[in-house]
Amino acid sequence: MADKKNLSVTLKHLKGLTFAAMSESGHWTVMDTRKDIEGNEGAPTPKEFLLMAVGGCTAMDVASILLKMKQPFTDIRLEVTAEYEPDPPNTVSDIHIHYIVKGNVDPERVEHAIDLSQDKYCSVSATLRPGVKITKSFAIE
Repeated sequence: MADKKNLSVTLKHLKGLTFAAMSESGHWTVMDTRKDIEGNEGAPTPKEFLLMAVGGCTAMDVASILLKMKQPFTDIRLEVTAEYEPDPPNTVSDIHIHYIVKGNVDPERVEHAIDLSQDKYCSVSATLRPGVKITKSFAIE
């Protein structure tokens, strides 16, 4: 078995409850709360980033798999929704990912690509899955 790999990010306080995060690859993003203590709404919340992460992970998988299958999609869009507990720590309990694939693609291959992503390749889904129910659906336009 191979040795585990490391991944890190760095966060820097900007003001109020706004933080800038730098990825290991050198990219910056900003995060905030819904409304910080000064009433600003300057950036996505960490929970929104969680949904972006799971959506981004599986979207890239599905696009890659469809390209390898020679499925001529012209666009892929995901709508990711979550249910979370109303009381602190407001944990996410359910995530639903709806894939919208545009193009002349075979529905069975699209479904297979989504299943491969969710069952085998998407590390974010796999990390969340022990405690979060992840469901999926898709449409072809």
